[in-house]
Amino acid sequence: MSGYNRTTSSLSHSDSSSGVGGTTDTGPTVRARRLLSPARVSVALLLIGGLSAPCAVSAQTPAPTAPAEPTQQAPQQQQQSEQPAVPQQPQTTEPVPGQVTPGEMLLQQYQQRSPLGPPMAPTTAPSMTIPPWIPPVPPPPSQTNVPTPFPGLGGPGTGYVGIPGLTLPGAFAPRVTTIRGATLEVHPTLRVGEEYSDNFFLNSSGAEENFRSILGPGFTLLLNGARTFGAMSTTIDLVHDTAPNSGDEVKVFPTMNMAVRYLLNPRLALTLTDSFVRSDAPNTLDQNGIRQGRQISDTNTLGVSLDWLVGQIATQAYYRNVFFINENGGSGNNGSPQNNQNDTVTNIVGTNAATRIATDYLVRAGYEFSTTAQTNGNNVNGGDNTSNTIFVSGSRQFGLYTSGGISGSYQWQTQDDTTIWNASAFGSYGLPTGLSLSAAVGYSVLNSNTQTNEGTVSANVNASYRFTRAIATVGVFQDFRQSAQQGQDFGTVQTRSYYGSFLYQLTPFINTVLNASYSENEPTGTGNVNNSGTEKSLQWGAAINWQILRWLTASIRYGYTKQTGNNTFNQGGTTATTGSGNYQENRATLNFYATF
Repeated sequence: MSGYNRTTSSLSHSDSSSGVGGTTDTGPTVRARRLLSPARVSVALLLIGGLSAPCAVSAQTPAPTAPAEPTQQAPQQQQQSEQPAVPQQPQTTEPVPGQVTPGEMLLQQYQQRSPLGPPMAPTTAPSMTIPPWIPPVPPPPSQTNVPTPFPGLGGPGTGYVGIPGLTLPGAFAPRVTTIRGATLEVHPTLRVGEEYSDNFFLNSSGAEENFRSILGPGFTLLLNGARTFGAMSTTIDLVHDTAPNSGDEVKVFPTMNMAVRYLLNPRLALTLTDSFVRSDAPNTLDQNGIRQGRQISDTNTLGVSLDWLVGQIATQAYYRNVFFINENGGSGNNGSPQNNQNDTVTNIVGTNAATRIATDYLVRAGYEFSTTAQTNGNNVNGGDNTSNTIFVSGSRQFGLYTSGGISGSYQWQTQDDTTIWNASAFGSYGLPTGLSLSAAVGYSVLNSNTQTNEGTVSANVNASYRFTRAIATVGVFQDFRQSAQQGQDFGTVQTRSYYGSFLYQLTPFINTVLNASYSENEPTGTGNVNNSGTEKSLQWGAAINWQILRWLTASIRYGYTKQTGNNTFNQGGTTATTGSGNYQENRATLNFYATF
């Protein structure tokens, strides 16, 4: 968490790489700058929807301020820092034309996602500005779900600060209400769009075209106080499809993203996050490239974490609930239930603690427990499962943005008596001039009743470089993972993902984005059938975004998807209205986003 001195440590694994300064400037300018650097360098390119670039889920923290010397804090200064801070009302600033506001950045940064994270759909307009340089942080240990730090200020040890200048530009003056000293800013929003697909039902043959008209009213809430701050954005898309047998005349697809933090005292913070998606697009519901067919489903990921700085030990407890519900109850070509119709609920509980030794060394240990229950047992994939995971890590800080260390994790599952162990070396290196590199490379071994000593090189690497008017990102992920912990349950799979993206700012009000990703998923025999098959997914696309007015943005996007290996996870034999076989799709979308 931000704001710790080097004699303390934060809760997230990333602090093993983030240098923590001996002195901390808590002025409004520095706080605003920290807001602009929630550090997971996953470049889904700041979109709450739009262009997502794969990268693995990791716990990250904002960058600390640079220390003059890596020395211990003076006793007198330490006593002063432990005194409760006097709550101060966050400052309100007017938006500057051509510059991103803290409110816009908070929404965009929270919506940055990895290909292994929970499903997330667009609820706000794409940003027109180049993202700020993000200090590097290494990924968490393999098989863990350590929460991503809150994308703002206010971690334990920072005092009551709020977020200066938290606001959004709109067509009209914002509706502001005061609740117990905190300001609640309300912005109605509207999305109007038209989407074309040349293979709407995602079939291998007999492709059918479709035009989808979209009307999406919604709203954005910004809460900003000395103790409580955060944001929530929601959109209710009303869509109409022209393809025959496409379902209801008007479909309702709501989406919601939320992140709120409450400071109980300067050393204790509670964070609540939630993401809900209802959609019929497989790439939205499963960005890992396994899910096939156009079927309406609901998924929600709720997270609660408690960060507590106890003396020199940073502790964390967290809970996550993930559910996935398939609404379509169609049958296969032979009249049997569809094989990919499984509903699951996953609960994850974890805790970890970390402390610094001799200023430059950080050690961490943690435990995680998860259960998965399948409420629809017609699928050979997934099933009830319980897992336990323990992990440890140790690292050394070599510089403000340079660190390295080793980590290890061990997981055992009740499903097929599966065990997974991993040992990795991780590190990070950053240059404020633009380079940000984080990596964890190691080896994982899976053993079960169906598989013996199945090993793979584990990799979670992400690199980005920020130019004056552009930012480029590339990354690689490879490891075993429990798919139910991100959404739909396909059992434990081995995933390989390669991705890249490039954003270039043509003018202060126009930018273009290019992105591409390639994923391979193989069953391991745990919660699925190891048939030696591989499901492959290739996606690439381009977009142009234009800020017509301060409150109005237009976006036009083209995307191409090719998916093969539909029988790998027993998803063949579906109906004509839900997709069947290997397929290709070309899609073009025009959206207008308005904030009032």
